Amino acid sequence: MNQNHRVCIWDNLKCFLIFSVVVGHFTNQFADQSNLMRSISIFIYSFHMPLFIFVSGLLQKNWDENHPFQWNKPIYYIILGYLLKIFIYMIKVFFGQNAEFSLFSDTGIPWYMFAMAAYMVIMYATRKWNPKIWLPMSIVIACLAGYVEEIGSFLYISRILVFFPFYYAGYLLKPQTVQKFTHRKWVKYLSVCAVAICLYISFFHIEDVYSYIRLFTGRNAYALINVVNCGWMHRLLCYLVAIIMGIAIISLTPNKKISFAGIIGQRTLQIYFWHRLILYVLMYSGFADSLKITFAGAWIPAYLFLAVVITLALSLDLFGEPLRRLKKYEQWVCRKLVPLVVR
Repeated sequence: MNQNHRVCIWDNLKCFLIFSVVVGHFTNQFADQSNLMRSISIFIYSFHMPLFIFVSGLLQKNWDENHPFQWNKPIYYIILGYLLKIFIYMIKVFFGQNAEFSLFSDTGIPWYMFAMAAYMVIMYATRKWNPKIWLPMSIVIACLAGYVEEIGSFLYISRILVFFPFYYAGYLLKPQTVQKFTHRKWVKYLSVCAVAICLYISFFHIEDVYSYIRLFTGRNAYALINVVNCGWMHRLLCYLVAIIMGIAIISLTPNKKISFAGIIGQRTLQIYFWHRLILYVLMYSGFADSLKITFAGAWIPAYLFLAVVITLALSLDLFGEPLRRLKKYEQWVCRKLVPLVVR
């Protein structure tokens, strides 16, 4: 595959995934009121974050003499995480919601920023470890972590541990290797079957599988999940589903240039950063509930259409400008401070 095709497929995939993230968060707000929303949520949650994190690891350059570790990258993610926490707190206060601010804990979307920073540091610290030992060990650690209720959202440890194997697996693989495997014809045929089966289960057996959504989020200890005798085997089952669905989604992703997908795929961070803030405003202001009254029986399509429109709008360059300015300032600070810290 030439370079252009290789870039295209990952941008197209990231475009699909960020739409999945936004729609998944939107539908989850009304999952307790609609089986359709629950079905869409469990289907999306079965793959979207594991695959997103896998792709992040896959596209992460291995550190060597030509690509030295850059502290500004994890620091940038940490700054974004705290900004999100501050903005979410301000929105909740403005709308009179119960607002709590914690420096080291959070149950919402800022976790992803801190997890990405942690993954970069962990990978740098363990870059010389034997992956044949470290990868299965990371899976064992993730499975055992579910038995410790105290881990939870403190320092985002639970999600960091649960999703780390996906990042590490992506880091170990080469994009060309993944492309070569996932674009074989027999893999594509099986991928169609896998997606169809997952859709069928999600929509026709929602009452049986929806309780697993807490396992897919990676945030909760087994004791807090409404699954009978929930334990390490259930986590491995969710891993298996995520892996199969991840392979299927990659396999079915077009490997050609799609202009809008390329743009959105390159701007996923800004969409992720802003979308939940907008969702909070829609929910706390009562706008989302007013859609149910205005559109009556058609409120779900209207609500999902709104999620798509917001995703498209947030891909505009103006929403990326504040993040770029922040990154320039952060890089300047790192050039001044990091040499002093690591000296």
